[in-house]
Amino acid sequence: MADESLLKKIKTWVKTVLGGMGNAVVSEKSKKVPPEIGNQPYKDTPKKGVL
Repeated sequence: MADESLLKKIKTWVKTVLGGMGNAVVSEKSKKVPPEIGNQPYKDTPKKGVL
């Protein structure tokens, strides 16, 4: 009987963990996609003493 209880607890824990992982993936996919940023200006400021 103790084994059934332990097995039931483990099954519940695994379902909870996998459910949480699934929810995390779904919530990341449902976020808005950032807009296209296109070309960005680039300004190089060389650091002194490097090479």
